[in-house]
Amino acid sequence: MINKEEIIKAVAPFNLWDKEQETGIDRGAYIERVEKFSTVKGNAIAIIGVRRGGKTFIVKQFLKHSLKNVDKEQTLYVNFEEPKFEPYLNLTLLDEIYDAYRTYINKEKFAYLIFDEIQNIPRWEKWVRIMLEKQENVEIIVTGSNSKLLVSELSTILTGRTLKIIIFPLNFNEFLLFNNIQIKKKYNLMAKKILIKRLLIEYINYGGFPKIVLEKNEYLKIELIKDIFEGIIYRDVISRHKIANASLVRIMAELAISNFSSLLSANKLRNSLIPILQTKISPNIVVELLNYLEESFLIFHLPIFSYKVKEQKQYPKKIYCLDTGIINTVNPRFTKDIGRLYENVVAIKLKKLEMDRKCNIFYWKNPLHEEVDFVIKNGMKVNALIQVCYNVSEQNTKERELKALMKASEEFKCNNLLVITEDYETEEKFKGKKIKFIPLWKWLLENGI
Repeated sequence: MINKEEIIKAVAPFNLWDKEQETGIDRGAYIERVEKFSTVKGNAIAIIGVRRGGKTFIVKQFLKHSLKNVDKEQTLYVNFEEPKFEPYLNLTLLDEIYDAYRTYINKEKFAYLIFDEIQNIPRWEKWVRIMLEKQENVEIIVTGSNSKLLVSELSTILTGRTLKIIIFPLNFNEFLLFNNIQIKKKYNLMAKKILIKRLLIEYINYGGFPKIVLEKNEYLKIELIKDIFEGIIYRDVISRHKIANASLVRIMAELAISNFSSLLSANKLRNSLIPILQTKISPNIVVELLNYLEESFLIFHLPIFSYKVKEQKQYPKKIYCLDTGIINTVNPRFTKDIGRLYENVVAIKLKKLEMDRKCNIFYWKNPLHEEVDFVIKNGMKVNALIQVCYNVSEQNTKERELKALMKASEEFKCNNLLVITEDYETEEKFKGKKIKFIPLWKWLLENGI
């Protein structure tokens, strides 16, 4: 086992004790939530999200802000992807790290304990539960790159003892902030409209991973996105689940991403895989691997709207990728498919709202194959219907989208109807109902739906 001196030597360079730490550009909304949750005693805080989505910087930003109330030595940050810890990833390591910190840095004062990428420690949640029950003088914050933390580890051992925050790559507001643009007043929006529209194209092309946004060299942006994709596939799926057939996982991920903003079933994906791999593939394997890809936050899906759970399970789901930069890098031939990319960007914002428990999101389709992209449900009521239509100047396309919207409006008794466009903004009456048209860039900068 690694000794206490080696532990302190390994973690010291990444802590605030002796030197300033790079904390990047503050993501204020997340920091405020962590600060708010940190006042609730007897609970751990779990910060969960895609690899390289900004979790580490957010917890370090929180620690930096916390220095208004505590000393530097009252903070501990440990990353469990540190290579020196790799041979010792077990519950004993958590004990050893805590003992080393209490021995050499902070003997008895209150402390913030940050455990980054905690999923690398098997049964870590038991250690956290014991610490909470012992009422140690600490606040524990864990981060992880796997959504299973939401379902399995947290919901069994730590039921009712964890406050969860889901981190996404930068939203468009944050993206503008990272490009030194702040929108505080409505006139700021109008004055910078041309620049904002240009930056929207960059946001769609390269996505919202913080490091990618800050990198100005286009070649390096693409290489870094490839590296993020590889990290998700190999570390969060193949390595975590000990999968022998790495090529199967990678090809499946690429195929799933190529179907972004489209209906995708396990059978359809399996039928695409068989001729590529020239081998039989079990349907159960396909379902299992799709679940792993979703656990890693690489993709997510929306079910069809139905009051019957069985129908939701049976119908194909609509698949989306968490970041359009990954779509354009993994499948560059889709770069010009701007309509589907617009829809994917809308889906990301809505999924974030859903994971923050502000609504539930579905798609709608009737037996005539008329379809509405997004059904927004709060409680038992559908309170918004959204179509994404990049080019409303094509009359046939516009009429098809509006007809479907009308059918869904009648079925759900919902009159909050929205069409998200490239740059068309107005309100129109269609078959007696008011429809709001709004450009994507403006909708992304609005709070809520």
